[in-house]
Amino acid sequence: MKQVILIILLLLPMFSKAQPEKVPVRFLQDYYYYGINPLKEGVNVFVVTKRREFEKLFGKTNRPDTPDFSKEWMIVLAMPKTKWNAKIDVDKVSMKAGSFIEVYTHIDDGRRKYSYDTYPIKVAIIPKYKNVKKLHFYDGRKLHLLTTLDVD
Repeated sequence: MKQVILIILLLLPMFSKAQPEKVPVRFLQDYYYYGINPLKEGVNVFVVTKRREFEKLFGKTNRPDTPDFSKEWMIVLAMPKTKWNAKIDVDKVSMKAGSFIEVYTHIDDGRRKYSYDTYPIKVAIIPKYKNVKKLHFYDGRKLHLLTTLDVD
């Protein structure tokens, strides 16, 4: 009996590590989509893992808050220009036990029309995880899968 309890106590840290973890997220302000390709209708999702990809989306910059791509990934949610008060937000980012991260978003297409164009965008930085191969993006209200992106 003592041996069984000892084995359970030794394996307990392994089971607790397999539980979903909250991923630390850092949000960035005042980034504007510069990409060559026009954005598709609805929400466009990008995971930026290299400086070259970053420069294609946002242009060259020396900003102090630019991510260190050797340690971090950049998550970008963007919508094409609109006159509506559309908003995009990231509710929660959690790492499941396994090879993917779940990102829960809040997307509001807007209810009020402006007299000018807006460019809804949300930019976040998360740590780079060696074993993570996919990012799953969910609508936080409806809890349905928006898209899945592979990461290098």
